[in-house]
Amino acid sequence: MAKKDKYFEHESLQDKDSITSYLKAITQGFKKGAIEFSDEEDDFILTPQKLANLRIKANQTKKGQTLNIKISWSSDQSSDFEESPLFIDPKKPKK
Repeated sequence: MAKKDKYFEHESLQDKDSITSYLKAITQGFKKGAIEFSDEEDDFILTPQKLANLRIKANQTKKGQTLNIKISWSSDQSSDFEESPLFIDPKKPKK
């Protein structure tokens, strides 16, 4: 019998400091080789590989702004990947 795919999803309203803490925890998990996600309902662990595909989408409309970050990898990685430079620069908002 095939294993059932595991899935974790959490959505909540957070302040900037909390979001920064979550992003730091994800960064540390990448460095250590495992990231654990949990909430009141679920517990889930991912084990990042040496190479991962990174996709960043940023969008700005009259209604608001959106930032999507997608990181994916597989256990049977090949070294064929597209390397293109990415520049992310933190700035103070314009007043």
